[in-house]
Amino acid sequence: MKRMCVMNPVPKASIIIVMRTTIVGLSLIFAFLAFGPAQTPPSIQVSSEEVVFHVRFTDRFGKAISDIRPEEVKIYEEGKEQKLKRLFRSEEPFDVALLLDVSPSTYDIQEGIRERSIEFVSQMPEMNRMLLISFDDRIYIDCDWTSDLPEVMDTIEGLQTNEKSSSTHLYEAISLVAQKKLTRKTPRRAIIVYTDGIDHGSDGFSEKESIEIIEESGVVVYPIQYDSRAWYARQGNPDPDHNDPYPDPNDPTDPRNRDPRTGRTRRYPQPGSRDPQPQPPQTSPPTVPGTTPPTIGGIILGPTSERDKSSYKAQMMYNHAKDYLFKLAYVSAGRHFETPSITALGHAYSKIIDELAHVYTVTYIPSEIKRDGQIHRVRIDVARPDVAVLTTKGGYRAKAK
Repeated sequence: MKRMCVMNPVPKASIIIVMRTTIVGLSLIFAFLAFGPAQTPPSIQVSSEEVVFHVRFTDRFGKAISDIRPEEVKIYEEGKEQKLKRLFRSEEPFDVALLLDVSPSTYDIQEGIRERSIEFVSQMPEMNRMLLISFDDRIYIDCDWTSDLPEVMDTIEGLQTNEKSSSTHLYEAISLVAQKKLTRKTPRRAIIVYTDGIDHGSDGFSEKESIEIIEESGVVVYPIQYDSRAWYARQGNPDPDHNDPYPDPNDPTDPRNRDPRTGRTRRYPQPGSRDPQPQPPQTSPPTVPGTTPPTIGGIILGPTSERDKSSYKAQMMYNHAKDYLFKLAYVSAGRHFETPSITALGHAYSKIIDELAHVYTVTYIPSEIKRDGQIHRVRIDVARPDVAVLTTKGGYRAKAK
């Protein structure tokens, strides 16, 4: 007998879960409060005043460095050096939340998703705990926190694409998992999400809010992006809920790119500039195979036929989604993967397992405990030449009085 929890997209203050139990084709539905008592504490916990960062140290080629010593690490809060409390690596287990998009765009690849995801779970260290979430127009807790990895694999085997789904609540899934399911005071927490990155209909959380929640959570995020451009192009009007084209996410004039806390434009490097994965050369903009926008002197005039319009819009959606997923990885010291094939998904999973083993956790207690509710900027340096420091969040929000 399999059980699945469903989290309905409702206002943030009143999140509800519905438990569905299916017995011989009959469904019994029970409603109760979203999240029960906390699970068994991990072997290492952090104090309420302890500031936690996940850090990856890499060489100039993006290869992880695994022999960093505590005396090499320097921490600065608002320019003032702080005393390092702990620096540790793979000896401690991770809490890993695996999020799988089951919206209609995954229909043609759902079997491959199941196979590669089962392989991924089978390779996870047994000391890690896992949470399995799937999402479309609802958010399903398919397998709650467990160290029983065969149970997780069995649950993945039963996942199906929901062809009747009319929306994809990606921003909501990311935000709620970070806020409600990764709350244990263990410093090693990660989200791995397989999705095309295109959100439709998230009610309680915006794109910007989901990035800010991840940035402040201390959770490492590994977005794995599948290519849904051809699927959306076949739909004719791939995004009926949005009348305007997606803007350039790095456009300083777009108010959606402003940090609501400071009013300043948030700048992100272009995907590939900090991400060590190789990036193929692209024309501007790339197109869905089989379509070529008309140009004069290299200037794209835009789509003309209905087919071109659908393909062009699908491309714009993909570009926007790619930028969003890259930002999730960037602010969390994770890594964004593009997977044009199911084989590439398997490779991405393998790289993530390797990278989780090379994520350091750095903690310190500020020399001056703040109670102002403000963001305090933190910089982490390493006293070793040609080593890059990739870290979750650029600071932390102090508790208010």
